[in-house]
Amino acid sequence: LSRPDLIRAYNQWCLKKPFGAFEFGGIPEEWDYDYFLTCLFIDGFVAVCDTSIGVIPLSCGVAGINVFNRPTTAMIANPVLGEFERDLFGDDPKTACALIKLQYDYRGVRSIIDRYSALLAECDNSIAINLRNSKVSFIGFVSDKQTAVTMQKMYHDIDDGKAAVYVKKDLDISPESIYYNHVKETFVAADIQLLKNQIKDDFLTEVGLNNANVDKRERLIVDEVNANNFEIKANVQHWLDNIEQGLDRANSLFGLDLSVRLRQFDGGKGETDETENFE
Repeated sequence: LSRPDLIRAYNQWCLKKPFGAFEFGGIPEEWDYDYFLTCLFIDGFVAVCDTSIGVIPLSCGVAGINVFNRPTTAMIANPVLGEFERDLFGDDPKTACALIKLQYDYRGVRSIIDRYSALLAECDNSIAINLRNSKVSFIGFVSDKQTAVTMQKMYHDIDDGKAAVYVKKDLDISPESIYYNHVKETFVAADIQLLKNQIKDDFLTEVGLNNANVDKRERLIVDEVNANNFEIKANVQHWLDNIEQGLDRANSLFGLDLSVRLRQFDGGKGETDETENFE
């Protein structure tokens, strides 16, 4: 795959992670769940509005400014419902809306996903190049074309596993005539794979999913494991607080029963209290 193709592939892989980190409850059946998640995590916010087809989430822009430098108006431009505005702080369900935002700055996770997708794509490119280069074993220096043909045939015979290979007695196959490309000394694909796994763990830490983002030593003290778990929780808690605030307003404004929590995953064998997912 080309670098842009790799980045797009990793974009899809990365995007599934924050989608899966949260579990939403009370979502009405008529809502498009994937659309709701895409607006919230990619755009950074989504407006819940009362429209001619009911209360639904809609992609929007924001405008206006209040005393706290926060937007005051949601601007919706929908291909079916048309263009209209809603008050972000009003109490009338017909003219107001609930803005559910992901972060304090009204931004989504696109920058995080793009950054890690680019890093992972570079790792794949480096691994592919290193694997390709590792196929070269030696270079032979010859004085004429006929000798080059002879050396080539000798190499192919050896590579084919022939029990005996015969060449002219005066053929120069001294160490000085052959340069060995020490591929083992330059083979770093295994190290890059470890780095790639570390980058993946760093990404999972940022989006609030438990991972093995600690040094792979024989024994890890509890404090080290807990420190990693704390960083995971601290990174995602801000998202959770903002989402809950928006859902509470939507529930109050439109009589909904929306909720959200961090998704719980079953651990593997040997899981301890220190490595369990946080609540």
